[in-house]
Amino acid sequence: MGFDITGGLRWHGRAFTRRKKYWQSTIAAIADWLAQTRPTHKHLLLIGGSAGWMMSSAWLQQFERIDLYDLDPLAGLLFRFNHGRALRLAGCMLVCHRRDAIHDLEQVLSQHPDASIFFDNVLGQLRFRTDDEELAEKELQKFYRRLQGRDWGSIHDLFSGPINETAQSALACESFQGLQVPEGLSLEGQTGAAAQTKLLRAVSASGNWMDHFTSEVFPQGLALRLIAWRFSPHYCHWLQAGWVSQ
Repeated sequence: MGFDITGGLRWHGRAFTRRKKYWQSTIAAIADWLAQTRPTHKHLLLIGGSAGWMMSSAWLQQFERIDLYDLDPLAGLLFRFNHGRALRLAGCMLVCHRRDAIHDLEQVLSQHPDASIFFDNVLGQLRFRTDDEELAEKELQKFYRRLQGRDWGSIHDLFSGPINETAQSALACESFQGLQVPEGLSLEGQTGAAAQTKLLRAVSASGNWMDHFTSEVFPQGLALRLIAWRFSPHYCHWLQAGWVSQ
């Protein structure tokens, strides 16, 4: 996974400058969703956490130990910069690993059998790990099967693309409740292309949008949160969030 997408100086520089100017409403929406989750364990396996630019320190403080896995060599250092003080105050131990936990998922899971698992904005990037988009889509469609019997959640890209930056609706964070159904995403009774159109209209989408192949990551019947992330003045992501309790 290229660091231009998920890590490295370029990514962290963007995150540092943009989170206060453009991302605050999205960060607040993520914190609100996280606060409503109920992880089973006091040990968290955090996969793809990067520097935790958009994570909630308050949510992280409930754990006694966090194992952070990320390929980015800067992730651990900057995660401590963003959340270290809060974790120390809560008595939470943070252990950072530089490792591809998605590639080595079964081994990593076996090393932490009594941990809740959170995939932080990483599953939507799996399409960039291979030139075979059909293979990436198939892997994501069966991903939840690899986690059967575990307590886990994820927030990840669903769609992303350009927006009309002058439209008022694109200036604030939009959020919807959704449901995982056999047709993919159900949004206020609409599914498939109709649900996607509703999301795109909500942020004044323009041009061509990218499908991150994550519409079937979660098992059927799971309640979802859809959160708009205005990444820049002219580009937006729809994030999909869900938690699977066991």
